[in-house]
Order: sequence, then C-alpha cells, then structure tokens
Amino acid sequence: MSSAAVGTVVLPTGDRVTVAPNGVTGIEPAVGREDVHFLALTRPSGDRIVVPSDKVEAIRSGEEDARRYNVTQLLEGGHTDAAAVPTAELDGRDYDGLVPTGGEMSAAADTQKLTVAIADTSGAVPDGNLIGAYNAATGEEGYFSFDERGVATAELPQGEYLVFGEIWNEAADGSSTELVMGITTVTLANKPVKTEFNGADASPVTVEVDQPDAVVDSAILGVGFQGASEVEGTGSGIMGFPGPETDVFVLPEPEMPEGPVLDFIYQPMLSSPAGAEEPYLYNLAFGDIGGYPEDLSFYVSDDELAVEKTTYNSFGTELSGTTCDSGNPTSSVNAGWCLEIPTDAPSTRTDYRSAGPEVEWSGYNEFGVFNDEGTMLDGFADTYTGAVLETGDTAVTKGHGLFGAGAPEMILAGGDTASATTYLYPAVGYNDESVKLVGYSGTAELSLNGEVLGSFDGTASALVVDAALTKAGRYTLTTETTRGTDTVPFGTSNTSAWSFDLDPNALADGEESRPSLPVVAMRSDGVESGYAVAAEPLDISLDLAVARHAAPVIAESMTFQVSYDDGASWTEVPLDFDGCTATATLEHPEGAEFASTRFTATDDAGTEVEQTTIRSFGLK
Repeated sequence: MSSAAVGTVVLPTGDRVTVAPNGVTGIEPAVGREDVHFLALTRPSGDRIVVPSDKVEAIRSGEEDARRYNVTQLLEGGHTDAAAVPTAELDGRDYDGLVPTGGEMSAAADTQKLTVAIADTSGAVPDGNLIGAYNAATGEEGYFSFDERGVATAELPQGEYLVFGEIWNEAADGSSTELVMGITTVTLANKPVKTEFNGADASPVTVEVDQPDAVVDSAILGVGFQGASEVEGTGSGIMGFPGPETDVFVLPEPEMPEGPVLDFIYQPMLSSPAGAEEPYLYNLAFGDIGGYPEDLSFYVSDDELAVEKTTYNSFGTELSGTTCDSGNPTSSVNAGWCLEIPTDAPSTRTDYRSAGPEVEWSGYNEFGVFNDEGTMLDGFADTYTGAVLETGDTAVTKGHGLFGAGAPEMILAGGDTASATTYLYPAVGYNDESVKLVGYSGTAELSLNGEVLGSFDGTASALVVDAALTKAGRYTLTTETTRGTDTVPFGTSNTSAWSFDLDPNALADGEESRPSLPVVAMRSDGVESGYAVAAEPLDISLDLAVARHAAPVIAESMTFQVSYDDGASWTEVPLDFDGCTATATLEHPEGAEFASTRFTATDDAGTEVEQTTIRSFGLK
C-alpha cells in the first residue's frame, strides 16, 4: 500500500474508513448502520476497497460509482469525503475491484462455459452476493452477475479456477442476518461446467468465551488464498465484516489446485453489556494457512489469553475517540483490518486478546476533535505494530508523553528524475509508544545548496513535501510548526532541521529507498499523561529514532538543553553519553509548569539534526 494512502475517508454511505500510518485499516459504520455488514478486498496493486453490502448491486448496475469505494486511491488523491469528489477527478483512475467483467478475463482463444448457482442455507436465492472466479495459473479474476434465479454463466479461458466470495441475506431494515463465505474449485476443459455455491453445505462459525454475559459485537472473517503457480505474490479473497445479529457460515474446505494456498482468518469481538461497571472487550484472532481450522466452533478460555487492564490516558483534557486492534494469526494476506471501538480518554477497560507467537498485533488509537468527515482536527493518535502478547494478567497504560520531534519518513523513488515524498510529524512521543500530536500549522522545505526543491505551508496532521531530485549533494530539510492547547497542552511550537548526504541517481528506475533521518527520542518512567512530578528529579534516556522501514542509525554526538520559560532562556544539560545513547537527569526549578527541550545530534552516516520542542512535558 502506498504510504500516501494514509488518513480517513467517509464513504458515500457515511461509513468511515481510516488507514493508519502503520498500514492498519479500520472501519466505523455510520450511526444507524451498525448492523450493515461490509465487504473488503486488498488487491494485488495494494489498493484497499471497502463496500457496504447494501451498495454492491448499485455498483454493479452503475448507479453508484465504484471508484468512490477505493479507499487507497481516494486518499492518494487527497480526498476525505468520497461523495464530494468531482467526477472529473475520478476519471482515468483504475478501480480494480467489484465491477463484473462479463466473464472475459483474457483474450485466450480456448474458452469454456462456467455456470454458477448460488443458494443460502435454506436453499433459497440469497438477497445479495459477491462471487468471483480466480484463474489459478494466471492470477486473473472476474466477478459474476447473477439473475433472479441465482444463476450466472461466463465464458472463461480453460484452466483451474477458484470460485470464491460470499452471499448474504438481509432484514427489512437492511441489517445483515446471514452470511455465507467460501471457496469451491472447478476445472474448465473440453466441456461446460456447472458448480454450486450452496449455503446448505456450509458450517456455522461461532465463538464462546468464559465471561457468561459477553455480547458479540462484530467480527472479521476472511476466506481467501495466497499465490498462483506462475504469478508470484498474487492471491485474492474477500473480507467480511458481519454485524452483531449476523449468523456466519463457511463452505467446506475445497481441494485446492496446484499453486494457490488457502488463507483463513477469523477475528471476533465480544464486549461487556452496555453500562457495565467494569467494561471489557474480547478481541480474538484465529486463523490457518493451507487449510481451515478443524473446528469452526471456536472456544478460548481466559487462561489462554492476554488479559490487559488497559488505561487510556488523555493529556489533561477529556476526549472521545476510537481504538482499533488487528490480530494477524497466520501472516495472512487478509490481515491489517480492524473495527473501530468507541473509547474515551481517560478511561479503563479490560482487554482480552489472543496471545502467543502465533498472533501478531497492530493497531491505533485516536482521541480528539473530528470534523464531519471523521478527520481528526486536533488531538493525538498512537500507532503500534508487530506486538506479540503473553498470557496472563497485566496492567497496560497508553498515553505516557515526553514529546519531541518526529522522525521524518522520506520515500525516495528512482527514475529519469528521482522523486522524494517526505512526511514530517512535528511532535511525537517515543516513551514506549508512538504518539503523534495532531492539529499543526506550519512550513517545511527541502533544499540543496540554498535552492528550495519542495515545500509545504498549511495545516495537516503530517506535513508533506514533494520534490524532484537530480543531483547528489548535501541536502537540508527544515520544518517549523505551532499548535493550540485545546486538546493537548504540549508541543505548542516546534522547529527541526536535518542536514544529510543523498545521491538520488543511485536508485534504478522504479526502485525505492527510505533514507534514515533521525531524531533524538526521549524516554522516562517518570512521565505519565504528559506530566512529571515537579519536586522529584527526572531521569531521561536518549537515543536516535528513525521512521518505520528506515535503517537504524547510531548517535556519534549529542547535546541537550532545557527551558522552563517556553524557550525564553536555555540551560545546558550534562549527558552521560556512552558512544551511541545517553542519559540525563533533570532537577526542575520551583514553580515551573512546563519543560521545553532542544537537542543536536550527529549519526554514524554524518546526518546532523537540530530539534526544539516547546512544552515537551508538564510538571505537577
């Protein structure tokens, strides 16, 4: 997925889709649409597509523009409200999604007819469907359009096929009542073939936990496959997001042709009843690669789970927001989706999650002030990735604080003229978290020998600088930003500058690299919710942090200054520098309310950084 495809899009239905910087994609149904289920696809192109089930037929008929549901392309175009995008700005963009192909998947001369009949668990024609055919040899796929009898016929190139997808039924109010997902395989050779996608053959998917009053909120179910025999890295499948009142079924495990490998993931969420004095949330992840789990009636005891008493801190102001956690149990290509859970900061709940090395967790939290499109205008967001949990009870706190400059993410792409896209995050907390403050206005510039190659001037959660690069040399990247104090009183003014060597011509055409642009990251056990105890010395550890996917670096020198009057005066802080990291102890003057920080550092590649953050943390 493109790094540019980060942010929040409101679909034409009002449903909200958020793509976090760590790649996790969250879905939040619009008010009154909590029982409508969603279909989601991750395409080989990397595009992520989200379609509410009640809009599939409208997309097929052309009544709805399919391009307004391609979240990746909308975000890459800078759009947050899918319904408001002018059609002219959508023209020329590929959808790569749900629109039926009419069965013509390639121009091969040897074709054969494939007829597919669909039926729900009672044998009736279902209310809705999304069924595709995937060529196991080429990786090509297309989607069927069924008649009122639940029958579709397509003329396809001969070969091995996986017929995959889902069918569903709906109540009068549009809520999902039954969902059947699955895959069946067929071979097209010298005669027409008929096959069924029959819910009567399917097995129910259920979940049971120890808490007797747990209520099923929702789930994520992915039935797909990885790889094709001649097209490495391809695969397909569909993610279903059934609502709380949806009965879920899966067809029997198919006998797979050579090449594709089955990919199954099930992530149910159960919560405490509304108004519970001690709220809890089960967020479980089950899955398999190469087949389905033997038993689709899942049960897990609390003793097998990570039981986290989680405190979601604010930074002095009560805020509303969401949490979104995605468990990947199998290195599934369908991983990285989650359902947003409304959460307040500060608040506490018990989170029961799947534990052990078989499940890797990623996710995000957002708390603040949002506009009508769901984009955060002011507040803070915390992302994490690659977490493996241990069984047993533990206390977890989110929202520690100590804010300093965020490490820039530069994406350098080779070509006749190399291009660089750089994302700058003015204030970030690295204290056992990755908390980014949102709501900044400011400027940023990338220059070479005094010539400005790209700049940004405005308001955004991340400042983005685009530039064309042709020469090797010593580049300079600078940024200066400010923010208000309505939601977070920290990071009110920030300046940073990097000086680094770069040769854009070293990359081949189409090759990408992520140059390492470090910042000095602060960590301390003595800071919570952004505040330290004013009367006690504060021990701080310092090292260099870089953006995700950039190579780590080592500090060769470092300086530290502190201010207790919002930068009017500065005091040098002695460092115990061991050759790559440092420690320092701050003793705060009486009456001080905030501490500001200023750092310089040089890494082992010769990159120099200077950074200043006004109000890095508070004192109480």
